[in-house]
Amino acid sequence: MLISLAALLLFFSLIPYVVYFFGIYLGRKPVQAVLLRIYPYISIVISAYNEEQVIGKRIANIKECHYPTERYELIFVDDCSSDNTKNLAKISLEQSGIDYQIIANSERLGTTRSYNSAIKKAKYPIIVTTDADVFFEPDALNYLIGRLMSDEKIAAVTGELRPFMNTDSTTMLEGIYRSFYGHMCDWESAHESTYNFNGALVAFRSDLIRRINDKRGADDANTAFEAIRKGYRAVYESKSIVYEVIPQSFKTQYRQKTRRATGLIEATLSNLDLLGRKNWFCRFFYPMRIIMYVVTPALFFMSVILFSLGVFFYNPLFLVILILVLSGAGISWRKNLIFAFILNQFYLMGGLLNLGKDMRVWESTSDKKKESS
Repeated sequence: MLISLAALLLFFSLIPYVVYFFGIYLGRKPVQAVLLRIYPYISIVISAYNEEQVIGKRIANIKECHYPTERYELIFVDDCSSDNTKNLAKISLEQSGIDYQIIANSERLGTTRSYNSAIKKAKYPIIVTTDADVFFEPDALNYLIGRLMSDEKIAAVTGELRPFMNTDSTTMLEGIYRSFYGHMCDWESAHESTYNFNGALVAFRSDLIRRINDKRGADDANTAFEAIRKGYRAVYESKSIVYEVIPQSFKTQYRQKTRRATGLIEATLSNLDLLGRKNWFCRFFYPMRIIMYVVTPALFFMSVILFSLGVFFYNPLFLVILILVLSGAGISWRKNLIFAFILNQFYLMGGLLNLGKDMRVWESTSDKKKESS
């Protein structure tokens, strides 16, 4: 009885993922991105806290992009760093020749509130927000802005976040997850909009999005929701690629992923009034994401608990053997999408358990290599 009930709960928990799986491979395909020929002026905003080990390389990375330096400014917001981040950023910006502004917060504000202060001071109508510890591919900005300018109904665009690949198991699992995640967002964007933005690279029109909700939820998802709320599209551009270093420690990665999950779930639950609108996003994709982020983790863990109890009552030794076999399979097949799905349910459950906590100000969890002097 317990095992049958566990199987039923597992079946219902998988429904949104099965729908997306078939949608990705059988559904509408996204518009192919093209490189820019005319470069609009943009304001790039970076908010940083204690990033002295990477900030010089980050600014150099932006400088090396194929987007013309004379067509953008860089607004650097130092969020009360206790190290030498602000001074190193200023030195690097002066040496780069990039037009820049530096904003020094008088208190810790967190990413979203720092972005909002920068938006008010930006010179140009297109805002690009990005992290201090990620790295663009050379054409990332070109494809991102190109997609934004391709349709007047598009108010916000995000790029594709990928891990710097190595043989570490957490990195490989993140790579598997990110690939499927990107395909899901592509499918949503092909129909209308996605709010599953990557905060590592987002662009939006400041005449349409004047402020990002900084009360609840992640800045990236809230940027997309602001576009959707005003009747515009928020889309994913898979050719605009940005890389991040994945923490090697599972404990550190768990902190990072649960923090992101909390922000995403909070944004998801803060915009439920949109469900009444008559469009693809509000009638189909948004409800599926609510199930995926709120219902699926609960059903999945309930099914695991019930299954374990059922096997235990049948034969405790068999349960021990089964756990050992599944653990060994997970280690051996860490490139498997199924194992990535299971791990993601842990992150989402952690995010659900963190709801109500103020996650706007946080410590960096990224691995960084010390800059050479």
